Amino acid sequence: MRVLIAGLGDHKDFGLKSLRDAGCFVGVIDLPHRVPVNLVDWWRAGDRFSADSMLEAADSADFAWDAVLCWEELSTDVARTVARKLGVPGPRMPDGHFRDKGLMHGRLRELGLPTPQLGVAETPEACEQLAAGRFPVVVKPTDYGGSGGVSVVTEAAKLTEGFRAAAALSASGRVAVDRYIRGPEYSVEAVTWAPGETEILAIVEKRLTRPPFCVELGHLVPAPLEPDAREALAVATARILDALGMEAGVCHAEFRLTPEGPMLMEVAGRPAGGQIPRLVELATGWNINRAELAAVTGTRIGPGAAAEPFAAVRWFVGDGETPFSHPVTLENASRAPLLGTLRELRYFTGEGVVRRRPRGPEDRLGYAVFAGGRERIDAALSLLDQGEEAYHGE
Repeated sequence: MRVLIAGLGDHKDFGLKSLRDAGCFVGVIDLPHRVPVNLVDWWRAGDRFSADSMLEAADSADFAWDAVLCWEELSTDVARTVARKLGVPGPRMPDGHFRDKGLMHGRLRELGLPTPQLGVAETPEACEQLAAGRFPVVVKPTDYGGSGGVSVVTEAAKLTEGFRAAAALSASGRVAVDRYIRGPEYSVEAVTWAPGETEILAIVEKRLTRPPFCVELGHLVPAPLEPDAREALAVATARILDALGMEAGVCHAEFRLTPEGPMLMEVAGRPAGGQIPRLVELATGWNINRAELAAVTGTRIGPGAAAEPFAAVRWFVGDGETPFSHPVTLENASRAPLLGTLRELRYFTGEGVVRRRPRGPEDRLGYAVFAGGRERIDAALSLLDQGEEAYHGE
């Protein structure tokens, strides 16, 4: 099968290897510097924000494509347009419902489902009206990806700054204003085989930086949850996907778990980033990327054997004050708890540079992936965190 990834994103090596290992011929259209050419069978440079540019690139191949996928948040609606015009399968969901947070939460409100969103603002003044008397609030671009441009605003004096930072990353200039929801944060990874037929693949615990930016620093699979909480997240995810019109594909839904139940922050109609697909396969046997391809082409697959009971990733960031030093060192790499649990290690920067406190995924400086028993993983993460208490969004 010839599969075109129309919009790849960063750090998607695992997904490319997954499809190629399954026997697929894999092509990619994206910016040249984002394409790992050694991991693909065909590629072209293309504007990931333009369906015409992607179609021109796709048509330059001397063969026909069998399916079109997209792993870059900002390109998902464009990629579905490409699939329709090529006449091949792709993820099936309404345009906008999984990209525009205003449309997303507006749809949920219409159907009486809980949402933290107070509204959408196009000016600082409208933002102030929505936030009045409700601090703290969260301001975010309605149509960006990851945690870029998202901040927790605790007082009126800082609201204009937060609005402008969010609007600067919003293609439409629109900014969503949400109530700040307290509670631990989780994501739910799911596949929809057909309308109304959603299967939960994994629930992921998140570690975050503290407000105002709450950047994701780590994930643990499976999340250590009581059965009732796990079931509540699963049920909420299926209801939300039905409400938003998901027909075939995968989703990455982010929740805060409150005493009243799960509260959706947002949901993306694509595979998760942040190395989550790799963690899910290690700890559950489910391959998210292959499940997505199966769903959009009208087939179904099951999980393989899990390699380990738990898997985790820790992203490295700067603190804005001290020179960055590599957490995995010559001294600690060859003994427990890192020895035997460390599955992958990457750094994107050298040591000695002072990097700002993270405001989004672009500020990550590297990562380490672990798999094994819970106690050993906890010990490895504690070593890298230097004993700092984890923040999960409470």
